[in-house]
Order: sequence, then C-alpha cells, then structure tokens
Amino acid sequence: MNLRSLSLALAAATFAAPLHGAQPSSDVEQAAKKLVEVQREYSDLRRGLYREINKLDDQALSLGKQLKDLDRQEQRREADARSLEREIEARKTEINYAAGILNQYSKALATRLHPAENQLYQEKLGRLDQQAANSTDEPNAEIAQRLAALELGIRRIGEISGGQSFEGKALRNGSEAVEGKLLLTGPAVFFSAKDGGFEGVATFADSGTPLPTVVAIRDNDGAIRQTLADGSGMLPLDATMGKAIEVAAARDSIFDTIRKGGYVGYAILALGTVSFLLAIFKVFEITRLHVPSRTIINSIIDDLLDGNQGPALRKAETITGPCRDLVVTGVERFNDKRRVLEEALFEKLVTIKPRLDRFLPFMGLTAAAAPLMGLLGTVLGIIKTFQAMALYGTGNAKSFSAGISEALITTAQGLIVAIPVLVVHGLLKSLSKGRYGEIEGIAIALVNGTTEKERKSDAQAAAEAIGDDDDIELAPASA
Repeated sequence: MNLRSLSLALAAATFAAPLHGAQPSSDVEQAAKKLVEVQREYSDLRRGLYREINKLDDQALSLGKQLKDLDRQEQRREADARSLEREIEARKTEINYAAGILNQYSKALATRLHPAENQLYQEKLGRLDQQAANSTDEPNAEIAQRLAALELGIRRIGEISGGQSFEGKALRNGSEAVEGKLLLTGPAVFFSAKDGGFEGVATFADSGTPLPTVVAIRDNDGAIRQTLADGSGMLPLDATMGKAIEVAAARDSIFDTIRKGGYVGYAILALGTVSFLLAIFKVFEITRLHVPSRTIINSIIDDLLDGNQGPALRKAETITGPCRDLVVTGVERFNDKRRVLEEALFEKLVTIKPRLDRFLPFMGLTAAAAPLMGLLGTVLGIIKTFQAMALYGTGNAKSFSAGISEALITTAQGLIVAIPVLVVHGLLKSLSKGRYGEIEGIAIALVNGTTEKERKSDAQAAAEAIGDDDDIELAPASA
C-alpha cells in the first residue's frame, strides 16, 4: 500500500468523524494503530527494497566485472585470431616458397641431367612433378612429392660420385642406337656396346632423342669395356665436360677433308700436285743450268782478238749446257760480219729461252684456274645442298652437310693451290729471266768483241798507213 495514500485516508477519517457523530477517540486510536502498522510495514518494505537494491547493485557490479572480463577475453581472442591468421599466411608463404624452390630444383635437375641419365631419372622426375602439380590444394601432399624429387637428386649425387653402371642404349656417333652398358662417374659417362665392337664417351650434345650421343675414342684399346667388366681401371677423362672429345671427333683428317671436296676437289689437288712437281723440276733445271763465268768469256774473246781462234774454240767446247752452242757459234762466227754474228747468236738465244720458260705457262694457268674450279665446286655443293633440303627438309642438318662441306672445301682447296703456285710461278719466272739475262750478256759480250776487233783493225791500219808515209818521206833523202 502506498504510504501517502494511507496518510490521506487517515486524515480524512479524522476530520469526518465529528461530522458523522462517531466516537473520535476510538477512531483515532484505530487510525494510530493502523498508522503504526502501516509505518512498520513500510519500514519492512523499505528494508526489503534496500536489501533488494543492494543485491541488485552487487549483481550489477558482478555482471560489470564479468562483462569487462568477457570484453578482455574477446579482445584477446581477436588478437589471437589475427595472430593465427598472420601465422597461417606466413606458413602459407613459407610452404609456397618451399614448394617453389623444390619445384625449381626438380626442373633444374632435369636440365642438369646428362643425356645418358634420362633413362634413369626422366620418367621418375616427370611422374613426381605431375603428382605435385595435381596436389596444389593439399600443401602437405605437394611438399611430400617435391621432397621425393629432392631425395632422388641427393641419391643420384651419391650414386654417380662413386660410379654407377646400368644397362641402356646410346647413339653410335649420333645416328645408330646401340644396346650396351653405361658407366656414370661424376660428369663423365662412358659406354661399351654389348658386342664389344664399339665404345666411347657420351657427350652433352643434344641428339633430339632421350638417348645420349657416344663418340668413339681412337686408340683406346678396350679400356672402357675392361673397366666395366672388372669394376676398376683407367678411363679417359675430359676436363672440358666432353667438348674436347667432340672437337677431336669433329676434326677431320687431311684425307677426310680431301674426300669431302668431291671430284672437283680431286681435280684441283691434281693440278696443284702437278704444278708442285713442275716447280721442283724447274728449280733444279734453272739453278743447275750452267752459265760460263765472265772470266772464261773474256779469255775466249781475248784469244779471238789475238787471232787465236783454235784455242778459243777449244775453250768454248769445254763449256757445258745450252750456252756451249751459243759460245761455239760466237767463236765460229766471230770473224764474220757483225750482222751475221748477231743473227747466229740470236738464233741460239731463241732456242734457249723456251727451255728456260717451259712449264711456267702451265703453272700460271693453274694459278688462274684453281680459284675458278673452287668456285665451280662451291656452286655444285650449293646445288647439292638445296637438293638435300628439298628431299629431307631443314630439320636434319646432316642430310645436307655434305653439300655445304663440298661448297666450302673446294673454295679453300682452290685458294690453297692457287696462292702458292702463283707465288712460285712469279719466283721461277724471275729466276728464269735472271738466267736468260746472264746468257744474253754472253751474246752481247761476243758481239761487243767484234767492235773491239774493228777498233784494233782500224788502229792497225792507221799505223800501217803512217808507216808507209814515213817510208815515202825517207826515200828521197837516201837518194
């Protein structure tokens, strides 16, 4: 009951009592009692309300604390969630990075494999790579496949470092597949055919097939086959990773180069050989051609001037070689007219010059024709190359390499022949001219000797004329 309404009711009853004529004292007492009861009841209610309020305040404080705790827990959980998300992203990044590195290693391992190792590892690496690519949604499975490829590479290093042999196939000189046994020793790979008729070193050259190209090693005496059979032995090693062996195998002998030149190359070399032999012959012929010294010629001319033709002729006959006929003719014709002597000597000179110059025109022709023949071989080689390309296409270089070799080698052969022959021809021609000049000098000396003879004759005639004049002058005096 509301306390205010109760007080108003009591007051109204107090004022209304006299009006109705009731007993005031009894009503007041009753009202007072009721007031006391109401006040007591009010106090009880008040105390209960206070207790309830205090209880609710305590609950509010407790709930506030709980709310703050929950807020703090929520913030911690949010922070933990964000930290976990960051850690998950970091783990994803690490896993992706590790998977990428392992993937790069797997692909790099496939490229670093020797062609001979394709038979051992190429299929395994391809299968692991495919399984890893199919497991991109499952990082653990992808990493497991990538790690399997890594373990395969590590196991490979251990196997080849100690030497590993296995049955397989290889290409004999890049063309014919041969079954045999391969030996891996680090970067070097050796092969021996089953029949024992072929062995060599597998190179890193790409043959266009999964099989390695094996280059035979000359003068090996079966060392590779023996090592594969015994498990130990001496092996030929190439520090250049197979490049030196490829160069040695690709280096043609002189006979291989000549054979690649074809028929035109044979013709060029035949001309060069003939010219070389002729050059040797001409060197001996010209240098061994005897030309009498000026002392002998002067001695013969002195005898002729003194009128001793017999001794001069005997001296001339002692001369050897083509100059003998020239000097003998000069001695015999010395007393003839000057023009007759000149014609006789010129006739002999005409016979000597062709002998000195013989075969030199052929050498000059060889020097001029050899480059043209090389050009002819080049044209024929190019024609052969285009014919091979039309038949086999441009995919296989070996199909038209013969035409290219012929085109290049014949040009080189033509120049190799022409240049030395041209130089030797010039030297021999100069040497021939020098010898002919010496012989021509002998003829000129004989002709000039007639001039000296005429001068002496004129001097003698003049002396005789002077002597006659003296006799004429002295005759009258004696009379």
